[in-house]
Amino acid sequence: MSEPETQIQQDTKDRISMARMLCVLGMIFVHVPDGLSGTPIYSFNTASLSFFLEGFLVEGPGRASAALLSIVSGYLAATALARSGATVKGLYKKRFESIVTPMVFWGVLTCVVYLGVSLIRPTFLASANSLLDVLNFVFFFTEMPLGATMHLAFLRDLFVCILLSPVLLIAVQRMPWVLLPMLALFYLFSHDQNSIVILRPLILFAFTIGLLLAVRQVNLKALDQYGPVFIALAVVATALIMMVNGGAAAGLVQTFDTQGMDFKEFVLYPVSRLFGSLAIWTLIPMFMGGRFQSLILKFSPYLFAAFCSHYLMLTLLYFGLWQPVFGDRSSPVFFVWFLAAPITAMAIAVCIVKIAAKVAPPLATMITGGRVRTPQLSSPIKDRQRQGLALGAWLMTLRLFDSLTRSPVTAIREWWAASRRLLLGRR
Repeated sequence: MSEPETQIQQDTKDRISMARMLCVLGMIFVHVPDGLSGTPIYSFNTASLSFFLEGFLVEGPGRASAALLSIVSGYLAATALARSGATVKGLYKKRFESIVTPMVFWGVLTCVVYLGVSLIRPTFLASANSLLDVLNFVFFFTEMPLGATMHLAFLRDLFVCILLSPVLLIAVQRMPWVLLPMLALFYLFSHDQNSIVILRPLILFAFTIGLLLAVRQVNLKALDQYGPVFIALAVVATALIMMVNGGAAAGLVQTFDTQGMDFKEFVLYPVSRLFGSLAIWTLIPMFMGGRFQSLILKFSPYLFAAFCSHYLMLTLLYFGLWQPVFGDRSSPVFFVWFLAAPITAMAIAVCIVKIAAKVAPPLATMITGGRVRTPQLSSPIKDRQRQGLALGAWLMTLRLFDSLTRSPVTAIREWWAASRRLLLGRR
């Protein structure tokens, strides 16, 4: 059995960066705030062209993006483990810093903001009946509760996949014909988040496919010639979803219901995610080598912060500015808000990170999961003191991963030593 490639070619790296950007922007479409408590039902039974187009973006690339993003993550994890000198512990540590730390930061920040809003009006925090319910809003230990932090559960599942990756790699190398069908069935029959280990089995299934692609050293360009076919099939699959949403195939849907299965989750969504992922991946070469690729590579370091912060920031912007000025979902210009939401979220994230980089550079590193690293420049004593405090918070968060085996006193001593070096102008 061949081993994963230890180095990824530059064009493949660029393609993965573009895939990540398109996937995150697509996922943001699913979470655009509209002031409604429930999710809109997108179907052909509407006279509004804007609502129809919105439905295609949500039910199509919006829902397929999580699958492709998970595949890419699995591919990168396998490649990272195959590098010379790589260790499982090193992978765990790096991914903890790049996934869990910012997840916790943005989750806590979101809860704090909504706690303030709760003084005026009820929020999703009101559904918490126990300490575990509160912790699940940030850590998602046992479930993915509905609310403003729900999208962060994707990161929780992704980190669990990272923890399982050494075992999954062995299984993928020795018996993929057993593992993948098992995970596929797990995905189909456990989509209702009743598994504590993985809240969304789709992520585990897609992540494992990424591992397999790396292990088998599959040519990631092999299917590019079929791009138009995948795009067409993705459009058809999305159209079928919207038709069923509108009441089509009611008898078939009822048959699945009597067997305890959701027809869309069991049939339509898997097909849509398959062809949608392939459509996005094979569409990327059309935009490589031009201005679009340059822009994506330029803003890629801010993408993770945009994903983590988008729902909180878009919600504040929607209720604080858009709705009072332009009206709610019934407004004829709502579609403008919907289309602009991903770019708006990215712009806000860039501003947040740049401000953090000037005020407290370690904070910029933390909130982006290490994707934006700022140089440590000489500064006046007050700036060094401020950096020392920020660095202390950063180091305390990093040491959370080792808290089960290391004393808190050790972290305090390290913070004190690091702060002292900063104050004295040392590195």
